[in-house]
Amino acid sequence: MPVSFPVAWEDLDNVSPADFTVHTAAGLLGERDPWVELMQEPQELPADLVEEGHTIPVARVQAMHEGKRRARARRT
Repeated sequence: MPVSFPVAWEDLDNVSPADFTVHTAAGLLGERDPWVELMQEPQELPADLVEEGHTIPVARVQAMHEGKRRARARRT
């Protein structure tokens, strides 16, 4: 089963999602933490952007997730 795993831009052409599974990820980490190495420093979101996110109606969010669920079901 594939897992999310950070990959440096320069390595993208040399890897595929199948390279990172629940069985291989721990061994690929070793003693390093690629999330710390590759991720930018956290950024604070502007208050108005956060507030705008709070105004999205719950029904709209549920409809979005339902659409994604149906699309997944069609692909399988």
